[in-house]
Amino acid sequence: MKIFNISLGIKNRLQMLTKRRPKAECNTTSATMGCIYTGHKIPTPDGILSEDYLMDILDSPEGRAYLQKVCPGAKYNPWNDSDCIAWAVNKAVGKEVCRVVKATLDEILTHIANGGAAVVGGGFISGVGTFGHFVCVVGHKTDDTNKVTEIIYDDPLKGNDMALPVAKFVKLTFGKSKRKTVQLYSRAA
Repeated sequence: MKIFNISLGIKNRLQMLTKRRPKAECNTTSATMGCIYTGHKIPTPDGILSEDYLMDILDSPEGRAYLQKVCPGAKYNPWNDSDCIAWAVNKAVGKEVCRVVKATLDEILTHIANGGAAVVGGGFISGVGTFGHFVCVVGHKTDDTNKVTEIIYDDPLKGNDMALPVAKFVKLTFGKSKRKTVQLYSRAA
């Protein structure tokens, strides 16, 4: 068995340590991990966690206006939308480090193998459905034939280096779809 993990040796971020919305910051915490794991720093005012700073951007009038721009009539919060999260990350970092695409699992794994990170939503807490909780996908395990057997992710609520068999990961993220909306974080130059 081989393990590929871009977050190896880097401390996991925990959403319950945030100050703004600890029970609802899986999104900004996963985004912060995506930035850290790819070598990007989120400049923040003194004493404010990166996760909370991103939440402040998302919860601002500008963040709410952006949500209505990308999803007119949305009745949910900007921190629950990948396009808004990417916008807040790029705004905070000062350049594009995150983009949102609809990707296959193979495309996600290729992106990670090239030094990137991916943030996806899924039924990681409930164990059902394909949304509800964001995690940062950081790698995979392969068998002796180099076939991917498990997906490795860092969960801002449950912990570091979690792993699920591919079929279970797909069920909780893609469901029956071939493509999933995902935030791709690029490796810093």
